[in-house]
Amino acid sequence: MDIAKYIGLYLLKNKFCYVHGLGNMELRKVRATHDGSALQAPSYEVVVTPGGSIDDNLANFIATNEQISISKAANTLREYSIQSRKELALGQEVVIPNIGKFVETKGVVRFVTDDNFKHTPASLPTIKNSKQLDEQNIKLAHKPAYPPPAKADSVNWSMVILVVVLIVILGGGGYFVYSYLSQNNSEAAAVVPVTDTLVVDEVLPEPDTIAAQIDTVDSAGAALTDSTLINDYRMVIGLYRTRERAEKRVSNLALNGNKVEMLERDSTSFLVITPISCRIMDTTHVKDSLKLMFGYKDVAIFK
Repeated sequence: MDIAKYIGLYLLKNKFCYVHGLGNMELRKVRATHDGSALQAPSYEVVVTPGGSIDDNLANFIATNEQISISKAANTLREYSIQSRKELALGQEVVIPNIGKFVETKGVVRFVTDDNFKHTPASLPTIKNSKQLDEQNIKLAHKPAYPPPAKADSVNWSMVILVVVLIVILGGGGYFVYSYLSQNNSEAAAVVPVTDTLVVDEVLPEPDTIAAQIDTVDSAGAALTDSTLINDYRMVIGLYRTRERAEKRVSNLALNGNKVEMLERDSTSFLVITPISCRIMDTTHVKDSLKLMFGYKDVAIFK
């Protein structure tokens, strides 16, 4: 097993390699120099420093490449280190192929890099500058995009799904509009018109004793009545105990366009009168209408 070869491979891969007993090997870059006539390119050299962190990374590397156990690789590496220390103590050199060699001077181990050693780091991916990216984007923008021709027997399921979704949305919207209009029509039909009538002051009910039967009597005393004739009547639509209330009621009704007047029957009875022209046969119907209109339940004909 060539341990020296694996030391060199591990060093070039990781830029360092710790070998117990020999030290920590580091691959360092030497900057470019000028010798007075030419510029020397940057180069790499291997430097050995005493100590270092003890780990099994090199042993794992050897075991993986040799397909052996880590413990066997570690034992082989330890034997190589012991043998190398003996050779260095005898003034011999320990060579790492294609990289250099270990030497010992006055008890100090150092590494001499081979004059022909050249190291080229792994290349990095090229990053285009912004100008190149802009030019590339412009070319792509002006390049016409032609969609691939569709197969004759293929089905565009995305379009089918889109059409189905649109149909569902339109159907739901139509149903919502129909429901909304139907509800509004139902609510409008359910609204009962309310007549804006004024608040009526307290009215004291009084029997219909004011009205008199409108008949004509012949010489024999028989009643003669023509129900189709149109007569003028004065209808009592309110009875109040004080003049102030009666006048206030007349004023409010007059503001609404009603023809009304106040009539004082006695000191405690003030009537609100409105003129009506109707047939005799319609007086009952007129009374019912006036009750609803003016809110006075004892509407009567005043004579």
